[in-house]
Amino acid sequence: MKFRYDLQEPSFTVRSIDIQNVTRSKNYRHFVRQGRIKHGFIYTVRGKMRNTFSYGERKTIDVGAGELIFIPKGCVYTGTYMEEGTEIKIVQFEIAEGELPEYLASPVKLELPNAGELMEAFFVPTEHHTHNHPFYHFSCLYNLLWQIDENYARIPKKYKKLQAAFLEIVEHWDRNETVAYYASLCDMSEANFRRLFREYTGKSPIEYRNELRLVNAQSKLRSGEYNVSEAATLCGFSNLSFFIRLYKKKFGYTPKKE
Repeated sequence: MKFRYDLQEPSFTVRSIDIQNVTRSKNYRHFVRQGRIKHGFIYTVRGKMRNTFSYGERKTIDVGAGELIFIPKGCVYTGTYMEEGTEIKIVQFEIAEGELPEYLASPVKLELPNAGELMEAFFVPTEHHTHNHPFYHFSCLYNLLWQIDENYARIPKKYKKLQAAFLEIVEHWDRNETVAYYASLCDMSEANFRRLFREYTGKSPIEYRNELRLVNAQSKLRSGEYNVSEAATLCGFSNLSFFIRLYKKKFGYTPKKE
């Protein structure tokens, strides 16, 4: 029996890839006054970077060790190395055809659990790959873009306006921001934001944030490095009994049993 599958075409293709590995001393500044000449993924291996963007309302994005930022072509900004020996890996590229998705239209810190592994692949290929093969770096870049798309493009069109709030909650789940703050990121009233958020997730914004906190608390407890009180505090819970109650509700047992 013969099968035919019509595969979906990508919305854009890439060309002209280059990679850089940079280490600088504390307070070194890199000025991009004419705008980036290419789109770029920048991964902080160690130390900390501060990126200050000079367009419209001034915006600053701090990127610590193990974190990935995307900066589109044309952005004017200053990159400051905040710690001694800060090391970054940069992957730059041009668009051959089409255009980037909306979530990559402006500078954004990306929540990607395996970002380090994906970026390292550009610099240290596995034993099963030939580093100088013309397709190698293209395969790495498309793999990176695919995994980012899997993380950020799953929200149906109806709920796309919630994207900014989701990114903020995922990146900074330990911060005690108000629902009004999250709503403002999406340019929505608090009432409409609450309604749409619950409609999409089945949870309130605070319940959704607490879910992320509980998962991170579980990870800390299982590491053996933290006791229950420490894990609760580090994950944003100031009330220990409240933390224990939520933990038991989610996992079916108290945190002491981890």
